[in-house]
Amino acid sequence: MFKVKFSVLFALAGFLIMLPPLAHAQEYRLDKGDLITVNFWQQPDLKTQTRIDNEGKIDLPVIGRIAAAGQTVDQLRRTIVDKISVYNSKITQVAIEINEYGSRRYFITGAVTAPGKYTFNKVPTIWEAILEAGGPLPSARLESVKVIRGGQEKSQILEVDLTAAFTGGDMSNLPKLQPGDNIDVPGVPAGQAGAGALQSNLINNKNTIYVFGYVVTPGIYPLEKNMDVLQAIILAGGPLLQQGGGGGVRPTREPDLKNVKIISRGPEAPVVYSVNIENYTKQANPIPLVLRPGDTIFIPGREDYRRFLIGTTLGEILRGSIAIVTSYILLNQLFGQGNNNNNN
Repeated sequence: MFKVKFSVLFALAGFLIMLPPLAHAQEYRLDKGDLITVNFWQQPDLKTQTRIDNEGKIDLPVIGRIAAAGQTVDQLRRTIVDKISVYNSKITQVAIEINEYGSRRYFITGAVTAPGKYTFNKVPTIWEAILEAGGPLPSARLESVKVIRGGQEKSQILEVDLTAAFTGGDMSNLPKLQPGDNIDVPGVPAGQAGAGALQSNLINNKNTIYVFGYVVTPGIYPLEKNMDVLQAIILAGGPLLQQGGGGGVRPTREPDLKNVKIISRGPEAPVVYSVNIENYTKQANPIPLVLRPGDTIFIPGREDYRRFLIGTTLGEILRGSIAIVTSYILLNQLFGQGNNNNNN
């Protein structure tokens, strides 16, 4: 009986990572222009929304003007409790919420479609920042993304393996970005990467999807109504069938269609689904795995993976302008032929 395996891993809210002793190094420090709300649990009428001014200070009832910039939320909370307890010893708990980041600028450079400076309403994840820059180029080396810290931890460099996060389906351990950070996506040398799909009119179009990994033409594609994951893979030219060592892909690796990942934008952090495309194509009438705007389909590679298709016919056909429906039927037929040959 056919089963499509989904593995949903919810990243921690806001990617707040509790990894002592590094947690304090990764926690956001308040900056000038940030808008915060301070709640006094024992005296709700003192609730105040205030913006950190150019001197790095805020004004609060009872205690007056205090420094805020450069402190973490927890540090500022303790400072406020200490000061207000002098006037009212019953106030022992304060909650602080960041409503807006005043200096929420990020720099995305390297092998992305539209490198440059970007601003966000909230702190993005690394992958959200890359997608905002149009997504990675086909030449991008997602296993070696660098986060160059700005602000309080300026010059610190973190290396992030996004490929491993996608393949493992766990993005909870990715470092949390801070305003002023530079996300640099390195690329393979010129001539070693495929052409990719880089239509300029799609860069700022939110109704798009991203297909990367072991496909013929990775890149950005328009999202058609009710498009499913298989149609998206076909739209990107189908699985990459590598016979030599060209295209910058090692010949010992093949597309792992049993562990295709769909990365969707969640309310707080990306959600990763794992889909067995080989099993998906065996169903006579598979339930469509419909995509949403901004979804990313990532086809990982696997060492010495036994090919399920014969020759390079599929790769050549899918490079042409064959219709999605025809390609869908063809892919199912070739899967079936490959399975029959394996059984003989």
